[in-house]
Amino acid sequence: MKPPNSFWASFGFAGRGVWHSMRYQRNLRVHVSIALIAVTLGWLIGLSSLEWALVVLTMASVLTLELVNTGIEALVDLVSPGQHHLAAVAKDAAAGAVLVAAAASVVVGLLVYGPQLGHFGQRFMIRWQESPAVIVAWGVVLALCYVVIWGVVPARKRREGGQNRIGGTP
Repeated sequence: MKPPNSFWASFGFAGRGVWHSMRYQRNLRVHVSIALIAVTLGWLIGLSSLEWALVVLTMASVLTLELVNTGIEALVDLVSPGQHHLAAVAKDAAAGAVLVAAAASVVVGLLVYGPQLGHFGQRFMIRWQESPAVIVAWGVVLALCYVVIWGVVPARKRREGGQNRIGGTP
């Protein structure tokens, strides 16, 4: 029998953290939804390998920081159940890190997708002529992802903590 802190168990713990965040953090669901749109649009317009690398790294940075923000907020709520200015600073700084990454992702998106959006209709029609079934299947998969992200995954958020914000309660 493997010890509970094995290498493989750490993947399970990490997955549990992502799953919990998807269920309880609306902003993570928003970021995942935008990432799905970015992937779909990238596939439709045919991004180059370098463009895909930029998009994937940008998406990963935003999602990673959102997960870190969730962890910091949970930890602050645990150790500081009452209101404290420094707790608010920690939570707001973590949220600020996500905001900076999200703003940078908009700039990357404009640089990568912007020049190609003028030809979107033409590229979409080429994809459609090549294989309409793939486009329909992609649309169905995308729709199912949104049903899971917004309809099945979310749980009612219990209001635990959350009071440590600069300027009062959220």
